[in-house]
Amino acid sequence: MSEEFGKSGLYIDDLYTLRVIDPEVANETNELKDECEQFTDRLSEFRRIIEQFTSIVESFATEVDHEKMRAIGIQNLLKTFSKQRESEQQQIQSEIIEKMVELDKLKIEYQYLQRIESEQQEIIDNFYQNQ
Repeated sequence: MSEEFGKSGLYIDDLYTLRVIDPEVANETNELKDECEQFTDRLSEFRRIIEQFTSIVESFATEVDHEKMRAIGIQNLLKTFSKQRESEQQQIQSEIIEKMVELDKLKIEYQYLQRIESEQQEIIDNFYQNQ
């Protein structure tokens, strides 16, 4: 009898229920539906994981950019200190040269004054000897 129904497009399943679709096709359709739901759930979970990953990567990127800017700022500050130190060193070297020139002048003046003193001492000595 199930063969007669099968020819007319009606089927009887294991529970003796009249069906329009072949029971095997209905079972396969239900299995496919279950697999599709599982796939959809997995895809949603995957999407959630990707969003979390993207969020973490973006926060790391923001932190990296912040640290990069901080490093550039520190680097610029070090360059400024280096240039300032070079400027101070040049200024000190200039002062050293000025002081050395002044020292040379004072040495020459000292020698001149020593010569004058010795000449005056000679004059005084000669004066005492002549008296």
